[in-house]
Amino acid sequence: MKKNGISGAAGRLLATAAAAASLAACASSADPHAMAVAPPPAAVNADKAFPQALMHAMCVRAVTGGEKTNPLWVSKVDNDGFKSALGASLDTAGLTAPASGCSYPIDVNLLGLSQPSMGFDMTVTSHVNYKVYNSGGEPYLLATIDAPFTATVGDAFLGVERLKKANEGSIRASIQMFFDKLKDSGRP
Repeated sequence: MKKNGISGAAGRLLATAAAAASLAACASSADPHAMAVAPPPAAVNADKAFPQALMHAMCVRAVTGGEKTNPLWVSKVDNDGFKSALGASLDTAGLTAPASGCSYPIDVNLLGLSQPSMGFDMTVTSHVNYKVYNSGGEPYLLATIDAPFTATVGDAFLGVERLKKANEGSIRASIQMFFDKLKDSGRP
């Protein structure tokens, strides 16, 4: 016999579906692989090169300012994930120094992520301070970069996943803008 219009089996099915939906909506940290800059096509790469002195001479010394993701709240970017993404991007660009030969260390401070609380299209803007020093410890490049990226419902249906993709895209755009500044620096 059913009470209040829901049978025991239907109630259990409804409870199981609700539990599964709540687990699917948990926030997760940004993926370092998705934040890394992919190698550009050869035609684009020939356009503007990095200064020769930076090739195989850079390393990520420190990343600060990131936040760990609380699964019950919203996706964030943590220090280790950002460091991994920047390191992979340096590798791809041929900028990573051998373990004993870093002439241009990079310090990064993630000043913050401007994130929407909800929306169909979610735009996240990362605010990142990059500091590159030469082998003498003097500043080579100091840059604060604000990089927006928009993730749409077509990128991810669930809002928490869409926000994660917007975070990843914003950091990837920031790293690309940092690389563009390095290419324009041209003075080792």
